[in-house]
Amino acid sequence: MSIGTVLAVASIATTAVSTIAQMRQAKAKKEMYDMQANAARIQGKITALKYKQEGVEKLKKINRVLAANTARAAAGNIDPFSSGGSPDIINTYSLRQAVNDFTISRDNQTMATKMANIQAQQYNYAGKVAVKSAQTAALTSMGKSITSAAMLYGGSAFASADSTFTGSATTAPSSNLLNLNTTYSSPTAIV
Repeated sequence: MSIGTVLAVASIATTAVSTIAQMRQAKAKKEMYDMQANAARIQGKITALKYKQEGVEKLKKINRVLAANTARAAAGNIDPFSSGGSPDIINTYSLRQAVNDFTISRDNQTMATKMANIQAQQYNYAGKVAVKSAQTAALTSMGKSITSAAMLYGGSAFASADSTFTGSATTAPSSNLLNLNTTYSSPTAIV
């Protein structure tokens, strides 16, 4: 086997090892993005639960306010359940404010969940893009390596490498490795 053949095979093998490392690195990066996506979902659930708890506390507060208003009205000899009276107007206003506050808490809960899911989708997409980019880079790198080896060492290096691996040498490899002015000849068919 000539030195040109050895160098061509070594060049391609080195590129193959490098592309395998790139693919493993991309898969590790995807796993990292997947873990970040899960963390974003969990954080979104935690935030949503905080908003839900906030809404529940506001409902408990309005219950206390309504109970206090009813007790005050009854203590002052006013019918607390009559329609159109001062206690009714105060309770209606208090309920309106409480419903607004509760609705805001519920909407915040929904937005926190949706934003967490969007963030998680972005992380998942970034992981997929990392793997696709690594695959494209690996194919490109292998193609460049093969093309460079063919251009530098000539087609005869591949023909002799093929015959070396198959056991039937039909052509002698070129001994002038650095002569870049040689024309490329297609490898001869091995019969």
